[in-house]
Amino acid sequence: MNGLSGLLLKLWRSYSTGLAVLVVGFVLSLLTPNFLRPENLLNVLGNASIVGIVGLGMTLAIAAGMFDLSVGSTAAFAACITLSMVPQYGVLLSVLAGVAVGALIGLINGLIITELRVPAFIATMSMMAIARGSALIYTDGRDVYLFGYPDYKVLTRPLWGILPMPVVLVLAILLVLALVMAHTRFGRYILAVGSNLSAARRSGLRSSLVTWGVFAVVGATAALTGLIVSAQVLTANARLNVGLELSAIAVVVVGGTSLTGGRASLVGTLLGSLLVTIINNGLNLLNVPIFYQQLTVGVLLLGALAISVGPDFNPMTYLRRQG
Repeated sequence: MNGLSGLLLKLWRSYSTGLAVLVVGFVLSLLTPNFLRPENLLNVLGNASIVGIVGLGMTLAIAAGMFDLSVGSTAAFAACITLSMVPQYGVLLSVLAGVAVGALIGLINGLIITELRVPAFIATMSMMAIARGSALIYTDGRDVYLFGYPDYKVLTRPLWGILPMPVVLVLAILLVLALVMAHTRFGRYILAVGSNLSAARRSGLRSSLVTWGVFAVVGATAALTGLIVSAQVLTANARLNVGLELSAIAVVVVGGTSLTGGRASLVGTLLGSLLVTIINNGLNLLNVPIFYQQLTVGVLLLGALAISVGPDFNPMTYLRRQG
């Protein structure tokens, strides 16, 4: 019976998100004819890709048994730096610098976790305040505008006039990370650390290097998300991407990656981001007040967590594992 129930649970985790996307999409198509309009579907894909980018980075962290609460602040800080650099250094160098800033913040998170033995929960929660405060100091509490440089909108313009650029970027990141997870030692080490950190260390695995790499990737994807959001309105400030950490964790767990580590579902993360975006889009089309969207994400996250961690989950043991 345990074998059968385990098989059913595995099948549910593998296909439930995709099935939910189809069911919710079908229901919304019945409730509002605007849902299936091509421009709305492209908008859904673009918005899902934005949270999907940081979600893919977060997938690696959660697969390693950790998570990053500073991604929203990292996105805001990187966007502020990037927009301020564009007039002097151009779009390409500024974007690369912004992504590098995000990777650096992630690397600092990793160093705090491994060298100071601070649990990831505490380290990244502290960085959430540090990065957001740094953005406020850097901008002197003001908005950074880039209205005279429309080339920066290349991050949001449709490719070939059809496919939103965030969709192209998220698919490229998915391909790279999928290859990393399937065909490199780094990918295998991430799952090993997430499955059993103590055993991984006893086997000689340099878990600190894995942690540094994972958080650098999370920081870089968070920064890229912030740059895309800022490109939509050619504006950045320290308030950008508030709540991104909840959305990122939600789409990862909804997509089937285990919060307790040892398992990663990159495709599931994209399906999770698509599911959350479709629900929010549907609520908008049905003129449901916007604050219900946060309620929906919270309920989805709660349900996904209940399925993911199971009844034997011990939060104190989980927090100790992150140190």
